[in-house]
Amino acid sequence: MHEILDAFAVAAPSRTGVPACSVILRTGDRFDQVASSDPAAAACDQLEVDDGAGPCLEAIRQLSSVVVDDLDVDRRWPRWNRRARVHGYRSFVALPGYVDEVTTVALNAYSRLPAAWTRDEVIRIDLYVQELATTLREQGT
Repeated sequence: MHEILDAFAVAAPSRTGVPACSVILRTGDRFDQVASSDPAAAACDQLEVDDGAGPCLEAIRQLSSVVVDDLDVDRRWPRWNRRARVHGYRSFVALPGYVDEVTTVALNAYSRLPAAWTRDEVIRIDLYVQELATTLREQGT
């Protein structure tokens, strides 16, 4: 499974146009930062997992997208926000993919530009994370 997650994370920038991404996997009540195209994105997501709060975990829990257009304005998750801004990120999108009743995956995209996500880009990222969820489901994760 980790080979699949790594391959999807590494390919995400070229397949979706995201500058940097990280992947969080929920299995039951456990969340893990499992793959990344960028070490800074992985560090941001790891803080979310450690704190048990942040936009990606919210996206997974709610099974809906979370878009942060400008981290300089949004203050919903202060520790995660500070970490993301320290790494130079200004906007973020998290999109979940349902694998099965105990497993959900989310692709978390980071950009150094504010309001970086057009409607078409969000759709492209969503299609990609659904492809990942389908692949994990077919592998019997």
